[in-house]
Amino acid sequence: MGKSSPGQTSVAENADALIPCPEIVMNAGVPTEMSDLMLASRAKFVEGCDLIQNDDIDAARASFDAAVDMLLSSGWGISQTPHLDAFFKDLTLQIRDIESDYFFSLYDDDDWEEEEDDEDVPGVENFLDLDLNVVLDDPAMRIALSTALRQGNFDIPIDVNGPVATSLEYFLNRGRKYFEEATVRSGLYRPLIEQIFREEKLPLDLINLALVESAFKTQALSRARARGLWQFMQGTAVRYGLKVTSDIDERSDPEKSTRAAARYLKDLYEMFGDWNLVLAAYNWGEGNIRRLIERTGVTDFWQLSSMPRRMPAETRKHVPLILASTILSHNSEKYGFPTELERPLSYDTVVVSKPVDLGEVAKTLNTSLDEIKRLNPALRGSRTPARYPNFLLKVPSDSDPELYALIEKLPEAPAIAVDGKHKVEKGDTLSALAQKYGVRLADLQEVNNLTAKSILRIGMMLDIPARSSK
Repeated sequence: MGKSSPGQTSVAENADALIPCPEIVMNAGVPTEMSDLMLASRAKFVEGCDLIQNDDIDAARASFDAAVDMLLSSGWGISQTPHLDAFFKDLTLQIRDIESDYFFSLYDDDDWEEEEDDEDVPGVENFLDLDLNVVLDDPAMRIALSTALRQGNFDIPIDVNGPVATSLEYFLNRGRKYFEEATVRSGLYRPLIEQIFREEKLPLDLINLALVESAFKTQALSRARARGLWQFMQGTAVRYGLKVTSDIDERSDPEKSTRAAARYLKDLYEMFGDWNLVLAAYNWGEGNIRRLIERTGVTDFWQLSSMPRRMPAETRKHVPLILASTILSHNSEKYGFPTELERPLSYDTVVVSKPVDLGEVAKTLNTSLDEIKRLNPALRGSRTPARYPNFLLKVPSDSDPELYALIEKLPEAPAIAVDGKHKVEKGDTLSALAQKYGVRLADLQEVNNLTAKSILRIGMMLDIPARSSK
């Protein structure tokens, strides 16, 4: 962390390029209490910008999160308050641009570590050994691609060029296992995604964005802390209506995150009018793509991607990988990929308006806690979220509906109180930290949304639960 690759500059060197902090319009129509709130939020944002310039990324993220959280938890109806709504949108847009621009610049391809937790699998980061500089120019592959294009009924433009051919060859060989597993797993969510895309009038082939981004894993977590099927950064997630709190992270909710992704993709298409640029902007941020176009005067993705010092490697790979995966998904049987997918998720929903223990829910419905958690991947702990009226808890579809009323009658589950912070140092482990602070290991894992397999990285900030929870 804090290291830049050849041809890139560090965050500190990019300091002068940081987007200005959101301006606050103070006038007689803004109550003093609201003005104070906006100033406090802006101060946290400025603090995050300063920390980024010093390459203190975890602390910067914490400051950005605090800037957003204090607005969300203020009690003001943001969308019903024009001045606060405008400030909130500016703030989250600024955070999104900074996250996508400067967090990517901190990593070299050699900096990544293998992730042990099967769920914490990055998307484009899986393809670090894909070298687009070694362009596959196989005439047979070109002919096969041209044939596939003539026979396929694609609803986004598909280019036949070196990067797409190289990406396709990658999925057929070194990346075959990833593609196979992602394709089979896609069956869990494909009907849901296609339904939402039809409702939002989006090309169905964009489903392959999730294949490349997350392999259809709801808990996929990138090194830049993007999460879920659609790999939302927190700023963009909040901007598109997803809740990200200590109780729930709706970036991992398949239905809500897909709806948010669809609306984001529509907004990007309205902005750029070109699906290749949309996919690039989805990965790198619309502000970065817009500024690159303004600086170069070039509006063609392939020309822009040939400027390696201007566009991150992740983004240059992102678009051809999605196009290649689209070609293969239309020709799965021809290329020997599985055609039998996992069965779509099936569940009922129960309205829950207070935090209840998921273990008690499982007992009430005569099912397992693991099944309840599997159906509700957005929940960050072992209870339903607090301050979330009419939360829809997913339960097995074969549950007895007569038992649903008993869930609302369950006692309110107390939250695990947080009593401090710990910055991870070399040699720290969860079990050692639990012993050091005199807290239960399970509580330490829950308040930080970690599992026994999660890797602690030097510099990351952990919440420490209060001793009373032991």
